[in-house]
Amino acid sequence: MKVAFDTSVIVPALMPALPEHARAYLWLRAARAGRFEATMSWHAFAEAWSVLTRIPVRPLPTAAAARDSLASIEKVIRPRALDASAYRTAAQRCVDQGLRSGAIFDALHLVSAERERAEVFVTANVGDFQRLVTADSPRVVGLDTGPDAALRRS
Repeated sequence: MKVAFDTSVIVPALMPALPEHARAYLWLRAARAGRFEATMSWHAFAEAWSVLTRIPVRPLPTAAAARDSLASIEKVIRPRALDASAYRTAAQRCVDQGLRSGAIFDALHLVSAERERAEVFVTANVGDFQRLVTADSPRVVGLDTGPDAALRRS
């Protein structure tokens, strides 16, 4: 089974100070244990680095610490590159749904998951992704659905 990770799971999985850490870390731990193959887009990597370097915690992680944290999970949550057609597909998905602005970034995550043939897409923002789902999309689950429940249903 393959599970795609959203930035909203990656960041709290790496930041114990965040309230969602325990639920997000369950997913990271399950991936490390080999319970499923984990993937994310390189776009998610960049978004996570951006968030980690500006997150309102003290001490604020340095740019190097954010890079190193993300590097530590790259072998577990494999980043995948997006080609030009993925960006076009994401833009068209937003057009089809009447969405604008930052919705394109969510669409990129979902298109990446579809191209990787993920069965599950885990996020802390289910509604943002449900509006972009097509017949080819993985099942979108929230952090409240832990890996045990999500993997049983697939």
